[in-house]
Amino acid sequence: MEQPKALLPMPIKAAPYRHQISAFNFVCGKFGLIPSVGMPSPGAALLMEMGTGKTITSIAAAGALYQAGKIRRVLVVAPLSILGVWREEFEKFADFDYRLAVLEGSAAKKIDTLRHMLGSPLQAAVVNYESAWRLEKELSAWNPDLIIADEGQKIKTHNIAASKGAV
Repeated sequence: MEQPKALLPMPIKAAPYRHQISAFNFVCGKFGLIPSVGMPSPGAALLMEMGTGKTITSIAAAGALYQAGKIRRVLVVAPLSILGVWREEFEKFADFDYRLAVLEGSAAKKIDTLRHMLGSPLQAAVVNYESAWRLEKELSAWNPDLIIADEGQKIKTHNIAASKGAV
């Protein structure tokens, strides 16, 4: 079977698998970077199995959107236990200019880190779910152009603690 072609260059330092190329094309189509079958959308979901490369696909899509001038700021919301994985994956795979900060420490330290995220490269802030709803006002003022919800099942139920403040 023939390998699908990325309809835009994937700005990553790895050879993607066919399903990652298809997912990248899907997301780029939804965000209007390439002609898409179906309706454009302000959002997209990568509903892929664990371990199949959603993170690298998300990094590639964020990079393509940044390079196209569509976004400047990305907010990644993830479980506390995997915040550092996002830093490692960006370092390993992102083939574009970016500045990434994992929001850690006290609320004041997280807010200070966010306020100092300036400049021309893509700005990526990574925060855990509980901090995201506690810092809702500050994160909203930071005005991310793209929000990546990692481990989305953490927000699917309206009555779990992590989603109470996000209504």
